[in-house]
Amino acid sequence: MKSLLYNIFICMAISAISWAVTVLPRDPPIRLTGDGLDKRRPCWSSDGQHLAFARHESDGVHIWQYVWEPGAAGPPRRLVADYDEPHFDATFAPDGTRLLLTAVRFIGTQGNLDILGVNADGSGRKPVVAEEQGKLVHQEWPAWSPDGKRLAFTSTHQGNQEIYTAAADGSDVVRLTQHPGYDAHPCWAPDGQSIAFATDRWGTGLEIARVRPDGTGLTRLTNSPGLDDYPAYSPDGSRLAFVSNRDGQLEVYVAAADGSHLVNLSRHPLADTFPTWTPDGRSVTFVSERDGGSDLYTRRVEPEPIRGD
Repeated sequence: MKSLLYNIFICMAISAISWAVTVLPRDPPIRLTGDGLDKRRPCWSSDGQHLAFARHESDGVHIWQYVWEPGAAGPPRRLVADYDEPHFDATFAPDGTRLLLTAVRFIGTQGNLDILGVNADGSGRKPVVAEEQGKLVHQEWPAWSPDGKRLAFTSTHQGNQEIYTAAADGSDVVRLTQHPGYDAHPCWAPDGQSIAFATDRWGTGLEIARVRPDGTGLTRLTNSPGLDDYPAYSPDGSRLAFVSNRDGQLEVYVAAADGSHLVNLSRHPLADTFPTWTPDGRSVTFVSERDGGSDLYTRRVEPEPIRGD
């Protein structure tokens, strides 16, 4: 009888344990770059062979997009070597053959932000989302849908900055958000059923929210008096990395996809930002100032089993 009761107790205990999406950072982050120049938005190709990132050049004027093969003998290569206007925030298509990026197009002394498409070898550059000449509009932060058929992005072409989606060729534009607040940095969930983004609509600074691709089902995911920004879904969709200053400085956090079980991943007094997941879902790559300057680092993420409610 004791054995039976013991087995029942163990089964009940196991059923109450969930494989949580919190993390325990055990190993120090691995430094990937060492030039110290300001960088932004790293993004891995789906096969893990290439890492895209933007870099501010040492002349203090240019910001260009690079693609790098970690471990290769050569330095990162400029993605579009024949294009000198500022361009940045590139993201690989799911099949790795193309990238979308944001590029400045100057109109007099001012500049539009357009979304361009380019082949992985840097050829075939063409506008995907670009406003007509003469109208100042910012369209930026492209994010592919999991099937590569659509992109999410932000645009000011109707006045306020909102979240939109469009077909991969820029047609069939759909506005998702309808609010006078600031909406930015969309990220498509791997199942294609939701898009996470940052918003200040609740008056408490930037928070992370999600919305369905048809604009319905807006859900608030974080609640912090400071800044929560740059959401990034893990490849399996179970976790969400983002940047927050809730502990007094910019750090990279990892949480469950619903915003629960929040853990500080980067843990450093200097700024850590722009998180992205490695394709295997085991690590997060981010930009950090921890060693002076601004470089790319990757830190292992390990799930921790915790007792469920």
